[in-house]
Amino acid sequence: MRLFIAALLPDEVKAALGGYIASLRKVTEGVKWEKEEKLHVTLKFLGETDEATAEAVSFLTGAAARSYAPFEMSTGNLGGFPNLQRPRILYAGLSENPGLSALQNEIDEGLEPHGFERETRRFIPHVTIGRVNGRMRTTGPLPIPEKVRFTISEISVVRSVLGRAGSTYSPLHTFTLGG
Repeated sequence: MRLFIAALLPDEVKAALGGYIASLRKVTEGVKWEKEEKLHVTLKFLGETDEATAEAVSFLTGAAARSYAPFEMSTGNLGGFPNLQRPRILYAGLSENPGLSALQNEIDEGLEPHGFERETRRFIPHVTIGRVNGRMRTTGPLPIPEKVRFTISEISVVRSVLGRAGSTYSPLHTFTLGG
């Protein structure tokens, strides 16, 4: 099964980002936008994982979640990977949070003995909102997102199933931070 570990966003943040995506749709072409219900913060992409390893991943993720209090965050500006001038991925940036970065690092480090390579790039808290198909074109100025303050209180091991209409996500195990 194809898995990733995600910090879950409150519904009101997903709705605000969904509204921002709608405003971006009006002035861009060549982008496949993420559905509101799929918005999350990826802490670690695992890819294809067997059931025994998935259980170890869930155990480690749950143990890590209990060690951290919920994270106070806020949404930030529009960004792109590798950059906003020629993006392949468009994202809504999030405020830096040392606790979230520490949790991501603990998960990344803890999974290495289970065959998952450590991430070499610096963790940038973000929510992927779109994927560029070829080259993005704009027909007007890009809107500036509204800043929204929120709390991340849950993380989840999520299964991703690829299909003709894109991927669908279903949480395998969800853990409350500090719980």
